[in-house]
Order: sequence, then structure tokens, then C-alpha cells
Amino acid sequence: MKLPPLSNREQWLSALAISVIVIGGYAWLRWVPANREIGQLQQTAEATDKRVHTAEIPEEPDEDIERLKSQLAEQERLLAAIKDQSDSVEKHLAPDDSQFLIVNISKVARDAQIHVRANEVFKAAVNSNAAPVPTAPAAGKKNRKNKPATVTPAASATPAPTAVIPPLSAGWVARMSPGSLLERPLRRLEVEGSYLALNRFIHDLDRLPFQVAVLRISVERMPVLAMPGYPQSLLAEVILAL
Repeated sequence: MKLPPLSNREQWLSALAISVIVIGGYAWLRWVPANREIGQLQQTAEATDKRVHTAEIPEEPDEDIERLKSQLAEQERLLAAIKDQSDSVEKHLAPDDSQFLIVNISKVARDAQIHVRANEVFKAAVNSNAAPVPTAPAAGKKNRKNKPATVTPAASATPAPTAVIPPLSAGWVARMSPGSLLERPLRRLEVEGSYLALNRFIHDLDRLPFQVAVLRISVERMPVLAMPGYPQSLLAEVILAL
């Protein structure tokens, strides 16, 4: 079906309607948002200019600058001295996996005529602030849908717990246990000997090439009494920090 030709008036009205639709759409989609953004930027610029004109320059401090510099230099000297002391102490600490020091502790005990019943790693309670470490499922373990169990990325990316320093009231064993900034390898010794032998053993630990600290010692009398004229044997549990 052929449409009749439009008159000049109809053609003009059609062109006018199309122009209005195009211009109105452009103004709605482009000009209005841009004009709104420009208005917001102008308001921000005016607020910034107002703050700049009303801002007050702080006055120069009354304190003596030279005295402050002297205090800063003194603090820096103290910090350097603390760092030197820390480095010196660290040089006297044995490596975490050192077997040399463990063997020498047994030798000191023998020289002091101490019978060592046990010389083992002391497994102290882990710091309660430490987050539990997720364990991976056993190989070959499957879920209810017979699909291999997997570890989720969130579990595998669990952040490491933050080390802390327990208070003095917690005791030195807790302060040097895992999870503490002061963590050191701990050893538990169960020894048997006389009072003089135990005293000599404790004092001779200071002669070792590396630092050994006695964190805890508990002493009890052996159930079998000594013969008259002989020293009574004691049983002691000693916790050492290497």
C-alpha cells in the first residue's frame, strides 16, 4: 500500500517534532547531569575558598626549640643504647634448633653429680589470644556427594595471630611460650640428686656459652629416706628457657 505524499506543512511539523525529540533527549541525558555536576563543583570551590579565607595560621610554639632538639637527641641516644643492649643479649641466645646447648646441659648435670631422668621439650600452653590454625582434610576424604573435600580460600588465607607480651602476673613460662613476643625454646628436666648437687647444677648453667634461664623449679623429697650420714636425695622438675 502506497502512502500519500506529505504536504509541505506536514513535512515541516514532522521535522520540528524530530528536532524537539532529539534536542530534549540530549538535554535530559547530557546537559542536565553535567550542569548538576558543575553546580556541585562550584559549591565545593566556594566552600574551600571560604575555609582558606577564614583559616587561622597557628602561632609559633612558646617552647624553646633548642630544648626540644636536645630532648629529641637524648631520646635518640637512649634508643640507640637500648638497641645495642638488645643486640648484645641476642648474641648470647642459642639458635632455636641448637642441639649443642642441650648436650651441654646434660654434661653440666653429670658434672654436678645429678641424675637426669628426663630432658625433653616443654610444651607450654599456647597463648589464648592466638587464633586456631585450620587443618586441611585428610587425603581421600569425601563429602556426602562423593566429591573430594577441599579447603576454602578463606580458611587457607587465615591471618597469622598477633604476638603479645603476657603480663608479669602470668609467670615467665607463659611469657616465653608460643604466641608471645618473648618466645624461646623451652626444656623440661626431671633430675635427681642432693641439695648441694642441685644448687651446683643451677649455678653452673651460667657458665654455658649461651644464655640459659631457669623459669620454674619444683623440688620434693624422694620417698626413700637416705641412710644416716648421707644426704637426702631430692627430685626436681626444672623448666629452662634456651
